[in-house]
Amino acid sequence: MLHPNDISNYKTSTKDLKQSIEKIMQETELDYLSSVSFEQFEVSDAEIDHLNILIDAKTNHGRGASGNAIFIALLCGLLIGISVFFVLFQKSRNHPSVYQSLEEEKVALALQNKISPHDTLFPVLTAKPVEHYRTIVNTGSGEQTSEEEPLEMLPSKPLTLTNEKETEEEIVFKFTPNAPVIFIHNLKVTNYRMYYFKYNESIDLSINMGLSAQYGSNADIERQQLNRSNSYFAHKIIQKAMSLFNSKNTINCIEELTLLYDFNPNDANAQFYLGMCYYQLGKYNLANRYFQKNLDNVNNIFHQESEFYQALCLTNMKQNDEAIKQLQRIVNNKGFYNQRAQEILNQQTKN
Repeated sequence: MLHPNDISNYKTSTKDLKQSIEKIMQETELDYLSSVSFEQFEVSDAEIDHLNILIDAKTNHGRGASGNAIFIALLCGLLIGISVFFVLFQKSRNHPSVYQSLEEEKVALALQNKISPHDTLFPVLTAKPVEHYRTIVNTGSGEQTSEEEPLEMLPSKPLTLTNEKETEEEIVFKFTPNAPVIFIHNLKVTNYRMYYFKYNESIDLSINMGLSAQYGSNADIERQQLNRSNSYFAHKIIQKAMSLFNSKNTINCIEELTLLYDFNPNDANAQFYLGMCYYQLGKYNLANRYFQKNLDNVNNIFHQESEFYQALCLTNMKQNDEAIKQLQRIVNNKGFYNQRAQEILNQQTKN
C-alpha cells in the first residue's frame, strides 16, 4: 500500500526503497496518478483518513437505498403473485367441471339422506341361465361383418376306450368344434360361407317360394310379408331368422328357417334352430326330430344343445327312462349343460 509519506520522503529514501516505491507506482495507472497527486499536493494521512470517512458515509447511504429498492421489488413480486393466484382460482371456479362436481355431491348427499339403514343397495338378481348357442361377448349390433373361411369338417368316429384317462380324452375330442362359427344377433351360426355362398357368390333362393311351416291353429299364424324380389339370398334369410329368433318371433322364424332347410336339409343351423322354435311352441315331437337330425349331422357345433333339449323333449313326452339316460350321459360328459342336467335329475329323484 502506497502512503503519502512514502512519496514525500522519496528523495531522501534509500535506493532500494525508491525502487520499491517506483514498482508500486507503476502497477496501475490509478496508483501512478494517485502518487503524482500525493507528490504534487503533499496530502497527509489525516486528510486521507477524513476522505475515507466521507466515502464510508456515502457508501452506507447507498446501501440503504439499494435495500429499500430490493424490499420494494419483493413487495411488488408478492402482489403480482397473489393477483395471478386469485385470477386462476376464479377461473377454475367458473369451469363447468366444478359445477358438475358440486351437483354430483348434492345428488350423493340427497341419496344418502333418503336411503335408510335397512335398504338393500345391491339387490340380488336372479340371472337367467346362459345358453351355449349364445355369445357371452357383446358384439354390438349383433351382425358379423367378417366371415371365416370354412374348415374341413371332421367326421365323428367312435373310439374304443380302456381306462378313465382315455374316457376324458374322448370327451374333450367330442366337444372340440369341427366347423367354423360366427355370431349373428348374438346367436351362434356355423358354416356361414359354406351353407349360404357358392363360389363366393350369394345363393339365390327366389325359386324356392314355398313356406311349409306347421302351425297349431289358424290363430298361430302371424305371417310377416317377406321383402321378396328377384334376388332372395340365403345369407339374408339366416340373418333375418336370427333376428326373429332373438326377438322371440317364433312363428316367422320358422318360416325363414324352413326355406333354408328345404334348400339344404343338412344345414346344421336350420336343424337346431327349427328344433328350438318347435320346443318353445311346445311341439316336442317335432322338436325332437330336428334335434335328432342335428345330432346325426357330422357338424358337431350344436350337439351339446341338441342333446340337452332333446332330453327335455323326452321328459315332456313322458319318455322318462330315455330322458334320464340322456341326462345322466350329459352329466357324465361334464359339458356345458352338465349342471342343469344334474338339477333336473335331482328334481326327478325327489318326485
